[in-house]
Amino acid sequence: MKSFNLEKILMDRKIPVYVLLLTLFIGSSITVSFGWAVRHVLIAKYDGNASSRLDAFGDALLTIAKFPSLLKETNREIIVGGRQVIEDRFPDLDGFKKSGRIQKGALDDKGYLLLSTYDNDLRQSIVQLIRLSDQQILYELVPDIETIEVLLNTEIIKSTFLIMHPFFLKDGGLVFHDSFNPLFKIDSSGSIEWYIDDIYHHSIEPDAEGNIWVCSYWDDSDFGSDAISKISPAGEVLYKKNVGIILEENGYRGLLAAGLQQDPIHLNDVQPALTDSKFWKKGDLFLSMRNRSTIALYRPSTDKIIWLKTGPWLNQHDVDIVNDHQISVFGNDVIDQSNWKFINGHNNVYIYDFITDAVTTPYNEMMKSMEVRTETQGLCKVLSNGDVFIEESDEGRILRLSPDMVKWEFVRRVDENHLTRFNWSRYLTEEKVRSVFPKLQNSSYNQ
Repeated sequence: MKSFNLEKILMDRKIPVYVLLLTLFIGSSITVSFGWAVRHVLIAKYDGNASSRLDAFGDALLTIAKFPSLLKETNREIIVGGRQVIEDRFPDLDGFKKSGRIQKGALDDKGYLLLSTYDNDLRQSIVQLIRLSDQQILYELVPDIETIEVLLNTEIIKSTFLIMHPFFLKDGGLVFHDSFNPLFKIDSSGSIEWYIDDIYHHSIEPDAEGNIWVCSYWDDSDFGSDAISKISPAGEVLYKKNVGIILEENGYRGLLAAGLQQDPIHLNDVQPALTDSKFWKKGDLFLSMRNRSTIALYRPSTDKIIWLKTGPWLNQHDVDIVNDHQISVFGNDVIDQSNWKFINGHNNVYIYDFITDAVTTPYNEMMKSMEVRTETQGLCKVLSNGDVFIEESDEGRILRLSPDMVKWEFVRRVDENHLTRFNWSRYLTEEKVRSVFPKLQNSSYNQ
């Protein structure tokens, strides 16, 4: 009986050259056509001057093109927690340890870290108050996301819920949002005290009267959707205005049209002035408009822009008041968002001086050597001694730098290959912690 050897038959069969060439030609044509179609859809999606005739078919092509990355993301979601967990860039770091040893700069630091992060065991976001000198967790808040689901009458994927830029009110309550979602206040025991069913995003900052200013959303406007909102400690909306209208009313209409982007402004910080100076008044607001690479000083009491500057920072986040004549700006300095290309290869902290009208970058060399390069987020705070606190949000690292040395670095490790992202943490002083700590339940504070 003859044996049947399929492998031998296939190996012995000859394929005509013209069939091979035709197959290669058709395959190449399909690949080129698919690439052209995807590019066509992407241009139409992100360029306000372009349009696509592919409609639903174009969306299907994008889904197919994204399949490998979606598969990778799904795998990460199942194994280690999704978008709040990232691949590790800093294998020598574990918490405040570097190469297995607690960093001396952390041991010497008298400040505190209000950390917004992800707990992989709980599979949700948490907030921790950490004393830097001994790395002790003094207080931890784990929001009840199931209760938030019921309040909002919506389904929430627990692992993707963010606690963005949490802020302690004077009574120990914590205010936060889930990025382009309602604003919440949770008391120190973890119970929801109030929420505002509107859209809030990016920074949460206090003013001198105890209110907070938040980036918010303005629906149905020819001047973009970004707005600023003033919220009382009791959760009342005291003030709200569209940022595009502010620009138009103050003679800056041209900033709205540049590029015809779907998101022409992208407000990401509202920073109130807490005291008067020669250059601003208490109650004035510094506004950071990322997609215009612009910082403006706005006076709500007169509805006037007092000062405005575009660059040298690019696609910046986080403007802060340093002293009575200087501000700091965290420049992401991304020049090409399609490839995440940075000017000079890293982020930078810019100091603008109102007296000299000059911009300096005192931490440039250290940020270059430390390869600080968060793409779409990030913040900084210049400390009283001239050091700078930096959250490299997208990369999962926090640093304290002086102009010539690294004081400490911090990561929150999930496993040997993954870190958690940070969601806009804060550096707190001893004075601030002492004022709020007696109101916090289930906390421990040892001198």
